[in-house]
Amino acid sequence: MTNQQIADNFLKWVNNNYERLQLHHRKYCLNTNQEWDDDIFANTYLKIYDKIVKDGINDCSEKGFENYFFISFKQNLRREKQYSRNAKRDSNANLPMLQEVYKNSQLTEQEKLKSDLLKDYATIYILTKVEENFSPADNRIFKMKLFDKLTYKQLTEKTGEKAVRQRIVNIKNWLKENVTKDEINKAFNEDYSNLITD
Repeated sequence: MTNQQIADNFLKWVNNNYERLQLHHRKYCLNTNQEWDDDIFANTYLKIYDKIVKDGINDCSEKGFENYFFISFKQNLRREKQYSRNAKRDSNANLPMLQEVYKNSQLTEQEKLKSDLLKDYATIYILTKVEENFSPADNRIFKMKLFDKLTYKQLTEKTGEKAVRQRIVNIKNWLKENVTKDEINKAFNEDYSNLITD
């Protein structure tokens, strides 16, 4: 069996056991007082898939997949904590939300309006970029995930599409690499000043 076939079998196994795997790993996080992160969970199986394609895996049985997934997930959780952006994070405080509340209380009515417009503009800008760079089907499932807050399973059932998790993670990763906050702010400021002067 080729590495690609083993990797494909691994993805099928993840798909067939997704809810059980998620529940098991959520319980692990709860029992070890670690914060659950959907992105770490999704990135774990994507990284394993890439590793199997590249290097193979010693035990390609279901039990081997299970063990490898669990070890990789634990390692990814540990690695995430070591990044400087997370090293001093206080998980009890939702700092972005508190900062937003504070900033909004300091804004004039005009500034608040501009801030709200920017948020809406950023959403539309990102959706336009997804529309320009991905298929209509990918665009549709991304919007449904974003606005309807559906689980991956619900998305699959509602749309009949396959590999929705991987496709949405691919879109998110593409956006992180190709769309910056500065780019959005620059486009907004240009459009906003044109709006004000018209």
